[in-house]
Amino acid sequence: MANLINKNRALIGMMLLMAFLIFVPFFATDYWITLLVLILIFTVYASGWNLFSGLTGYTNFGLAWFIGVSGYVSSLLIADYRWFWLLAWPMGALFICIVSIGVGYILLRIRGVYFAISMVALTEGTRELFGTGYLEPITHGGKGVPFVAGIHLPTLYWSILLLAFITVLICYRITSSKFGLRLMAIREDEQAAETLGIHTTRDKIIAFALSGFLVGLGGAIHCTYQNYIDPNYAFNIQLTLTPIVMTLFGGVGTVFGPVLGATLFTFIHEILWAELTLLYMAFFGGILMTLILFFPQGLLGWMKERGILPRTRKI
Repeated sequence: MANLINKNRALIGMMLLMAFLIFVPFFATDYWITLLVLILIFTVYASGWNLFSGLTGYTNFGLAWFIGVSGYVSSLLIADYRWFWLLAWPMGALFICIVSIGVGYILLRIRGVYFAISMVALTEGTRELFGTGYLEPITHGGKGVPFVAGIHLPTLYWSILLLAFITVLICYRITSSKFGLRLMAIREDEQAAETLGIHTTRDKIIAFALSGFLVGLGGAIHCTYQNYIDPNYAFNIQLTLTPIVMTLFGGVGTVFGPVLGATLFTFIHEILWAELTLLYMAFFGGILMTLILFFPQGLLGWMKERGILPRTRKI
């Protein structure tokens, strides 16, 4: 009975939160809407990274590759071929999803640090390729692609809000499913999982491609928000490291850890940047070191250990 009451309270709380977020553009200033757009974008990035790396244990240092390739495809469709943004976004995400299947088939046979290094190499190699003269007729080389998608800020906000909600919902369903259990078995002991009959390569590729689709869709929206894309921006290592830190901040392998991490991380970054323009990175680094030392499992992991939250995969 108590569990049912707690579940109902949680459901009501989520519904009230979603209702509040939906109506934000009707009363908030552009500054707060923009800040929420960034929080939601990085929620998608962090949750998408956690969906693969947090469950399988394969550290993906190539998140910017998903973002950059999908962002380029969608931006070029909008800028050069005059596609409507609502069609260009999923095309960019679908393209990186399909490419991820082929890349995953090759690279996901590599384990440990070698996979992480190979993803960094893939990202940097793609960045160099997109900036060279070989692809300049397509990608515009290093000049970048400025464009105007004709989308208003509230519409952009509602779009990324919907994507963030769908991403968290997918992560929730997968984490509590048999597929999610197989991914966790790979994380704990891949050889033992193979012995038990789990098709580890297939499951890793599915998780990798799904992660690529969600992150790529977020990247397409992010580039539309910026109204500009170039190789150095699209494949910036910060777009990989920041979501990883956010996930560590909230809790790796949890459903709502990336959401909590993205929210707190962005707010702290904004406050420190506004108040301590010259020293904010030093203070920010100190905060991160404190979290790593005292909250090694993230904030959600710490709350589960203290009994503040129940020990369940659904949180």
